Amino acid sequence: MTDARLALRVANRLGRLLGLAAAAVALVLFALLHVLVARLSPVTDTISDYALSPDGWIFDTAVLVLAASSVCLLGPLLRRQAAVPLATGCYACWCLGLVVLTVFPRDPVGAPTTVTGEIHKWASVIALLSLPLGALLTARRRRGPGARVVAVTAAVCLVALVPFVSAYLASSPLKPYLGLIERAVALGEVVLLLLLGTIRLGLQATAQLTAAGLTSDVIPPGGRSGQRAVDGWPGTYRAGRVQLGGPVGGVGKRSVAGHFGGGERRG
Repeated sequence: MTDARLALRVANRLGRLLGLAAAAVALVLFALLHVLVARLSPVTDTISDYALSPDGWIFDTAVLVLAASSVCLLGPLLRRQAAVPLATGCYACWCLGLVVLTVFPRDPVGAPTTVTGEIHKWASVIALLSLPLGALLTARRRRGPGARVVAVTAAVCLVALVPFVSAYLASSPLKPYLGLIERAVALGEVVLLLLLGTIRLGLQATAQLTAAGLTSDVIPPGGRSGQRAVDGWPGTYRAGRVQLGGPVGGVGKRSVAGHFGGGERRG
């Protein structure tokens, strides 16, 4: 392992540890708010209502710490695996949305609507929507049980967002339970963030080929059928050939078709 790769691995691990520690601090601060500000109801009042209390600085600190945690946990994921550009944009919207909603507090309940309150409202919705969308875009390009866990968790978060958004942005029979629904959604998204930062999602088939020292020059005899066979790597490609990209162990290019069930070998 080269010094650069070792340094990158150490940096990723440190970033992951810092992200987990920051997420734990954020959760403790949110829990502390529920104890200090007893006049707000966890069932009817939103989490953002704590920002309007005398202890509002704790809310702002908790949200900013969660944004920093997101950068630490998602950064190694984006560096380690070829990120989908749209997924990267979703993660950026999640982090930026968290920062924006601390700068623009929500309007007090019953007060006239202001531009600041509208910005806060839409920043909250965009942030809560962006993280599970980015997770789905990331998971669908991966293989393995970790990717499935992330995909299922993200889907649950998106489903839970439907009643929240309907109660938050418009009239809904669930309006009296807005605070409870929001807390369930927020907790689910923190869990999703921790999964993205810690669970092994698995690599794409092309990434596996590259990691094995193979080139991307797959020779599929059946066109699309051959490509589908490569997606099942390893052990399911029966007809095509994959060639090594250069000398390996003193041996020149050779076909590894025999690895997939064929027997052809070239010196």
